[in-house]
Amino acid sequence: MNNTVIALGYAFCWGVGVTLTKIALSEIAATTLLMIQLLSSVLFLTVVCQLKDRQLPFSWYYLKQGFAGVFEPALAYMFGTFGIKMTTVSNSTLIASTEVILTILLAAVFLREKLTRTKLLLASISFMGVFLLVLEDTQSANHSSLIGDSLVLLGTVFAVFYVLLSKKQIETANPLQLTTSQQTIGLITTALCFSLLSIFNSSYEINTTDIPFQFWLLAIGSGIMQYALAFLLYLIALRNTPASHAAFYLALIPVFGIVSAIALIGEQPNIAQWIGGGLVMMSSYYAYSLKPT
Repeated sequence: MNNTVIALGYAFCWGVGVTLTKIALSEIAATTLLMIQLLSSVLFLTVVCQLKDRQLPFSWYYLKQGFAGVFEPALAYMFGTFGIKMTTVSNSTLIASTEVILTILLAAVFLREKLTRTKLLLASISFMGVFLLVLEDTQSANHSSLIGDSLVLLGTVFAVFYVLLSKKQIETANPLQLTTSQQTIGLITTALCFSLLSIFNSSYEINTTDIPFQFWLLAIGSGIMQYALAFLLYLIALRNTPASHAAFYLALIPVFGIVSAIALIGEQPNIAQWIGGGLVMMSSYYAYSLKPT
């Protein structure tokens, strides 16, 4: 499969998954939804592993390979979820978009990927595009929390660590088995953290009572899309692409998020958002056409 199609695939799954998650949050608590989504992802990937390879990646060897799952989805999504509760959506989106720049810089340090002016220029254009996408929310925001912003930034840093670890592993690992192992470790880590937090605050308890049937389907579907399929496609892309190149397509997530919000919940973007989306798509296209160095 073409690398560009794969890259568009994981950006699409994450972007549309965000919109589906927003809809599901209207009926399901954030902690409960995250657990349902992760469990759905692990079960889906387990079935695919059994059908494809006739082997379940739950041995100690495979679980050790999945250590990166501690960083993402576990810590990155938990810190991001808590941070969004304490700050504005626009701030969290802008902070999360720095993952492109952070990945380029840290990939140069830890993976020895060449840092060029072109990459930095394209990263700046991508960030400006994301800024325009959330400009209306930024202007209408009434408050922002420094703690919330810090949590979102920390979650973004954890996501970059996940990329750096996965890039080294995927060169020799099976993408499907590695994704399943990482998601399993992520599920275990998230369950343990929420269990400890619920001792001190009951709002972190998992409660599935009174969830309408259609929202069960929405939670399960968004979990498979946002976790199983998105992470699997991302690891497949990382196998043949520098981490700094693959990162540019992460900036397309809010583009797909806005498009899906138009289709599913009737949101209407303004001219600045259309321009921002165009800048993001342009920078992603040129970044992915760069020769690996």
